[in-house]
Amino acid sequence: MAFESQIDGFLHPSLFKVLPHGEALPLRSVIPQVAAILRPQEHIQVCIIPSKPTNSYSFTIFGASRLPRQIFANQYDGRILGTLTLVRFVVIMHALHEASGVLMGCSAFVLVLSVASGLYLWWPLKRSKVSGRRPKRLFYFDLHNSVGFFSSLFLLGLALSGSYMAFDAWTVPATYKLTGTRPLQEDPPSKPQDGKKPISLDYALEVARESLPQAIPLWIVLPQEPESSYLVKMRFSEDHSSNGTSVVWVDQYSGRVLTVWNSRNASLARKIENMNRVFHTGELLGYPGKTLACVMSLALAVQILTGFSLWRKTRSQETANG
Repeated sequence: MAFESQIDGFLHPSLFKVLPHGEALPLRSVIPQVAAILRPQEHIQVCIIPSKPTNSYSFTIFGASRLPRQIFANQYDGRILGTLTLVRFVVIMHALHEASGVLMGCSAFVLVLSVASGLYLWWPLKRSKVSGRRPKRLFYFDLHNSVGFFSSLFLLGLALSGSYMAFDAWTVPATYKLTGTRPLQEDPPSKPQDGKKPISLDYALEVARESLPQAIPLWIVLPQEPESSYLVKMRFSEDHSSNGTSVVWVDQYSGRVLTVWNSRNASLARKIENMNRVFHTGELLGYPGKTLACVMSLALAVQILTGFSLWRKTRSQETANG
């Protein structure tokens, strides 16, 4: 997950990347090209705005009895670049990671116990190096101890921050209560007006840009119900999160700003919530932090495999002696 967007771009460069030439087209010039290839009962639900001159437009498509997919379009000429199903590796991994808050929270709690017990067992011998000349079982023993020691602090932080997000139904309200702040309104409704058509995507984006003029829009969720609103996710240059931490909701009929989450004047509770997420993903330190998060995740896999191997070997010896 640390490099999911980079992995997608690497595997499908012809869809995610374009050559800059001229001015980017507004959405009103691109959407007709996308609508022309929609299947029956399909509709656009999310539009990802190019944040760089080399990025393409991406439209997330949903439809009855059909798998969701993405349609990519060149931001300069509106040409359709191709489609991708949402049932692919990086999306599935992301969905599995967030599938069940309780399951992820319990797994994080088990990881906390594993780190604590591992350090307790490591302390008497304090092994922190690996020798390749030892028998395989002792090599696994050294590897388990060394990797466990050097990764323990980060894995503990990973587990605690993951627990905070997994149990956000309790942790987030508790954070607001402890800091004495009130949560901002989320997903405010639009007010339908007789005979008035919804505003365009371009107009909703313009309203969002005027509301937070120094932030860039990342993606916009289209209203699917008469009382739904446009949701525009935005990012300031100093935001650690690549997904941004600012949101603007716009009435789909009047174009009025309904609610703004501005990361620059966010409450202490909101800042704690955002900081916890970027710490968990490694984005707090940019690419070095994401690389560290990736390496520590691999270290956890090494711990699991070597630990299981050592347990199985010990179990086999006990069975043979017993």
